[in-house]
Amino acid sequence: MNAIIDDKQEAIKQWTEDPCGKIGAKGLKEGTHEFYERINQNRYEEYAPWMKKVMGFIQFKGKKVLEIGFGMGTDLFQFASNGSEVYGIDLSPKHLEISQKRFNLYGLKANLQLADAENMPFENETFDAVYSFGVIHHTPNMQKTIEETYRVLKPGGKAIISVYNRNSAHYYFVLMAKYILFLRFLRESYRRTLSRIEYRENSDACPLVILSSKKEYAKRFSAFSNVTIECHHLHAHDFGLFKKIIPTSWVKKLESKLGWYLVAKCTK
Repeated sequence: MNAIIDDKQEAIKQWTEDPCGKIGAKGLKEGTHEFYERINQNRYEEYAPWMKKVMGFIQFKGKKVLEIGFGMGTDLFQFASNGSEVYGIDLSPKHLEISQKRFNLYGLKANLQLADAENMPFENETFDAVYSFGVIHHTPNMQKTIEETYRVLKPGGKAIISVYNRNSAHYYFVLMAKYILFLRFLRESYRRTLSRIEYRENSDACPLVILSSKKEYAKRFSAFSNVTIECHHLHAHDFGLFKKIIPTSWVKKLESKLGWYLVAKCTK
């Protein structure tokens, strides 16, 4: 039990000290239009230009959408801007503060609260869609979170949930290459190496990171129907020492196999 509590406290510490995505607006005053617009630009034009199309923010107009781990409200704002009735849960008080400022600034409504995804404070069959991007792999009991997702979804409701891919170029050519070639295994644990994925210059937190294979991840959604697992997000730098010689055409072709994110799409 203590280990689980510690994992969650590390997550709170990590994203309270350095909110998710804030580095994309470095140097700008927090809570301003310029701040939020720069975060949007960084996320959807620079970091992950594939996101808007793949996640389909426009498809839930008039529907109730829950985001697990809303961060600074960036993706949830996309749903709201396209007519969704939005709800969000997160563990970080700082995320709640920044996200609420965003929605207030733009005059949009969001029902945000601090809550644990393993024990969601909602009635059964509440939402038309549950969305989460890069969050539940920090949760000690990922399966419980998926079960809770199923519980709060209405029959026919959609889940769109992404996690890190263990069988990715980034894992093998960057993370494991450094762990072995730089002899990090002599100085630190495997967990610490994985936590470096979330490294922030202003934090010494060690958040839990769980990596999944495509097959493992698909099994977690056995209660759902129409389950598909897509693989996205691959760049030349994910090939580490080979980044300067790998052809761009190869990167594009390999993305569906070696991308960093596994995106589950399924129906209750």
